[in-house]
This record gives sequence, structure tokens and C-alpha cells, in this order.
Amino acid sequence: MLKMIGQPKSTTLLFATLLMVIGLQLPLYAGTNEFLFDMDGIKDSGSLAVKLQDTRAPVSQLIASQLSEDGQGLLVGYDGISDPSPKLQEALLANLNRLLQARSLYDAQVFANIELSEDTQALIAQNPKSGDALVRLNRFLLSDVFPYELASLSEQQTLKPPKGIEACRENLRHIKLALEKYRIANADTNPQWLSDLSPEYLEKKMLLCPADATAGTPGVLIEGASDPTLPCSYLYEFRPSVKMVQEVLWTQEGDMFPIVRCEHHLLNLSVSGKLYRNGPQRGIYTSNKTGFSVLHDFMQELRAQHGEAFLKTQKGRQKLKQATEKLIIKQLVPNMLSALEKEVYSQLEAELGKSILNTAIGMDILKQGTVQVRDKIKENLQAQLKTQLGSEFLETAEGQDILKQLSAQIDGFSLDGR
Repeated sequence: MLKMIGQPKSTTLLFATLLMVIGLQLPLYAGTNEFLFDMDGIKDSGSLAVKLQDTRAPVSQLIASQLSEDGQGLLVGYDGISDPSPKLQEALLANLNRLLQARSLYDAQVFANIELSEDTQALIAQNPKSGDALVRLNRFLLSDVFPYELASLSEQQTLKPPKGIEACRENLRHIKLALEKYRIANADTNPQWLSDLSPEYLEKKMLLCPADATAGTPGVLIEGASDPTLPCSYLYEFRPSVKMVQEVLWTQEGDMFPIVRCEHHLLNLSVSGKLYRNGPQRGIYTSNKTGFSVLHDFMQELRAQHGEAFLKTQKGRQKLKQATEKLIIKQLVPNMLSALEKEVYSQLEAELGKSILNTAIGMDILKQGTVQVRDKIKENLQAQLKTQLGSEFLETAEGQDILKQLSAQIDGFSLDGR
């Protein structure tokens, strides 16, 4: 040990006090470090970057606005489909760890529609301002918001990427390029099925997700969505039976709307060609949360809890009716009709001019257009209900009431309501 020769007692005491203070601070510093992200804690940097780019999501806006200037520049420059550059990954890591330690990220309005864990809610109630508790709260919040992108603390030590996800990403990248080539060759229209891309634009093996144990048969996890020509693991959102409804939803949700989805990896290819995982920060990130997909998920949960026979009992039929009324009759259809009315009217106005639409001839055109659009919507929605709920359910009193409510809604649709 070094001897401190000739040091005054006061200096020696100061040195000893300093060592004691440092010693007291070490456990706190080490504990805080345990809650920070390391590179393995960012499970999917590409999906995280895509979601932070989409600042219509309040949480994404909150976080993206607090990134450093360099971090924001790298984020804006990311194409959303390729592997993020090391610089972008390092910037995300550094910025996230800075935000964990700065101040509480919790905002009641921003997190209003996000399901938070019990641990997160307990920390929110404590309202920490600094130290370990603040870092833990922010880490828990981010893990709740981005569950497929950021590891929770319990995952940190045992983290492994989902089996086959990188090969699946590569498939979706090839599908993106094939869709672009198809649109160029076919007047900017999308194919009816993904199999239409093969063999001219895409090798058929790219339609099979490595995590799909069925090798594309029946193909996807939603009834009636299997590709009729080739084995296909991926859910194509613009297939003929749902194309009209999905295009209307696209006008509402914008370019983050998924055109191809992998149900095995919860991985989406957006209309604009970006890849991201499902997640809670916007409804659209969670399998079209206000549409038929969530109704399908609800039915799967009922089957898992009570068995297939339960769905045919009066109690089961009532539960299906209530879910369908909430998700389809009260949410999906009104939003879809509102968006469709604006879209069709705008197109007619652009083609014919507003002055013509206000004449008797224009009113007649609107009337005819209303009937055509209304009939097509009803046909598509009834087909989807039949696929989702089954023809047997639609023949019951509960099913007939659903069809009656649907008809009443659509029969009231008009293009002259502007």
C-alpha cells in the first residue's frame, strides 16, 4: 500500500471521506446500469426505427422529438426495409439510454391507449424523479410500448431472436421488390394474390416463411385467406374478398398500412415498403385492431378457453354477436363508410367538377354511384362475415340480427350528404 508521506491530517481525512462517498455511490451506479439498454436489449432496431419515423403515434412523436440532432438525421434517412446501419443502431442505443435517465417519459394522454404492466403502473404511482426508480420506470414504459423491439428486464439475460425471422425478413424484402415491378408492368395496380408475382417477379420459395410448419398449407392463419394457386405463408391484405375494405382503411391509416403480414413473426410489410413488428402504440400495428382480424383473435380465444362447441351455444353466440357489433358494426363500418364517401365524392368532383355535381344530372350520377358502391360494400362485408363467423352462425337469430344491422347501416349510405 502506498504511504501518504507528509500529508496534513485534513487532506488525509478529505481523501478518506471522498473514498467513502464514492463507495456509497457505486451500488447506485451499478444498479442503474443494470436497467440501461445494451445492444442485445434492442431486439429489432429496424422495426423500432420505422415506428419512431411514424410520428402520428403519440408515443413515437414523444420519443423521436427528444432524440439528438444526429439521431434524428439518421432516423429520417433510414429506408425502413434494409438492415439499419451500425451508426443508426448506436445512435438509437445512446439516445434511449439518455432518455431513460433524463426525466419521466410517462404522460397520461400519450399512454392512454397502451396496456401497461402491473410493475409499470406501480412505478408510475411512485412518480420517481431521479435515480434507479426513474430509470426502471422509463425502461418498463418503453418495453411495454415496443414489446417486439425492446427487451424487458426479464428478457435481457435470455434473449434470443425468433426462429427464422431474418430469413422471413429477406422474403418480405423480395416480395416488396416484386410488388414494385408488378405495379410498373400493370398500370400501378396490385396483384390479386401474391402468387401472381411468381415466377416472373418472384421465386415461389419466397412465399414460404421458415417458421411455417405447414409449408403454406393451409397457408395463413385466417380462414378463407389461403392463396388459391401456390403454397403461401403470408397474409395478403389486398386479396379480392377484402380489397375494397382494405383500400378504404389504407386511406385512413396512410402508408404504414400493412399489405403483407407474417402471422408467425408478427412482421408486417407496409404499403410504402417498410418492415415493422406488431405493437400497441397504434391500432394498425396490432393486426388491424378495429377490424376482422381482431374478431378472429377473439374467436380463437373463446375456442381456447371453452372449446369449439361453446361457440354454438346461446351464450357463445351472444358473445360473438356482442363482439361483432362492437368491432364491425359500431367501429369498422362507420369509419369505412365515412372515408369512402369522401374518397368517391372527391374522385367524382375531380373528374366532373363540383358545378356539374350540383346539377340534376350530377345528382343522378351520385345516386347511381351510391347504389353501385353500396351493393359492392354490402357484398364484401357479408362475405367476410360468412368467412369469419360461418354460415351456420349467420342463420341463427344472433347472426340474422347482425346482418340486419349491417344492411341498415349500408342502406343509409349516400354520396350526396356533403
